[in-house]
Amino acid sequence: MAFCPKCGRHLNIWHVKAECPTCGVNIPNFDWEGRLNEDAEKAALAWSKFNRFTRNFKSALFGSKMRIIRFIFTFVPLIALILPLANYSINLPFVYAESVNMTLVDFTLNTLLSLNWGSLVTLISSDFIGAPTGMLMIAILLLYLAVVFGVLNFIFVLLRAPKLRAGFNITMCVLSTLCFALAAILFTLCVSSISNTTVGFISGSVQYGIFVGIALFTLNVVLNSIINKGFKKQRSEQN
Repeated sequence: MAFCPKCGRHLNIWHVKAECPTCGVNIPNFDWEGRLNEDAEKAALAWSKFNRFTRNFKSALFGSKMRIIRFIFTFVPLIALILPLANYSINLPFVYAESVNMTLVDFTLNTLLSLNWGSLVTLISSDFIGAPTGMLMIAILLLYLAVVFGVLNFIFVLLRAPKLRAGFNITMCVLSTLCFALAAILFTLCVSSISNTTVGFISGSVQYGIFVGIALFTLNVVLNSIINKGFKKQRSEQN
């Protein structure tokens, strides 16, 4: 459906001539200067938005030494993947492991993929050691969630950079910190609960990798909070 740009007459599909059948104006050439200026204004606005997008993106990531440090430390906490998070010993019939350091990578490759899920469900449903086993599984799940939040932190660094915002990054880092801390508490409670029973099939302790993860994500919270204040000031100057 089309209309004459001058008189507003409705043009049907059979109106194929360049001139309007009512007012006779040449439709393709009508007000071409005005339309050209309008297109130029739209192009200038689009370029301005793109220029602001790229300028903010670069500024958010590398605009100062503090922002560069913040960008680098977005990746550093993931070193916790290869650091020992816990040390444990298992003493069960047909299953024996003494003083094993658990990193999340080793646990995933050597334990999680070969885990007997049926036996795990049986342990969790046990009235005797079900609660400690459940705490252990939750602790491990929290470690994986900490990594997920860490990856999301990096993604949000890129996605929110053009808008000069870091609120989501603060949230992700806080959640990662809490996941590491809660995992350490639950693992300690699990080992303590089992050692107080007559079974005592598992013993162990939290290792330094947990505390490194907590410290690095806490540092990210501080860095993002400082950067976010600078972002607010920069946004107000642009408006």
